[in-house]
Amino acid sequence: MDLAVLDRYENKESFVQEIKKLTFDIEVECHGCGQVLVYTFLKTLKIENPELLMAASPFFAGMALTGNTCGALLGGLMVLGLFHGRKDMAEHVPGLIKGVKPLRKFVQYFANQNNGLNCKELTGTDLADPQKAKAYFDAGGLQHCAGITAEAAGYIAALVYDQYQSQKASQAD
Repeated sequence: MDLAVLDRYENKESFVQEIKKLTFDIEVECHGCGQVLVYTFLKTLKIENPELLMAASPFFAGMALTGNTCGALLGGLMVLGLFHGRKDMAEHVPGLIKGVKPLRKFVQYFANQNNGLNCKELTGTDLADPQKAKAYFDAGGLQHCAGITAEAAGYIAALVYDQYQSQKASQAD
């Protein structure tokens, strides 16, 4: 994957801030934390992958409105999988383990940042219940979710940026 598009950013912080703002704005406008996070990176990194975007669509309100694992976490893992995922099933378990460190790091960050991993924990409500969902969103819940999603995207953006800078440095050697 060509990350040369990152060269247009003055530094890591400018990339992280753009990703966070874009993620927040799209979440508020379109909803669907997991898919929004994936979309933000596909758009920013100029990657055409409608199938990946579609695959991320169930990851909202805790996996298809179940209140389980937060979609921002799942979408973030999907994005990191683009960079660290197993490329060939013939790699077996070693192929999975090879790239797991940054994924685990993100999960730990997310859990610490949000005091949990599940949508019901993070929102304090059951978004599958229309009345509870309405009350949550009327009380500013969408901005709360957009903030969680944006922070997750910012963390991933920093990892991606650092990886790109590392790749550039190793190629220059």
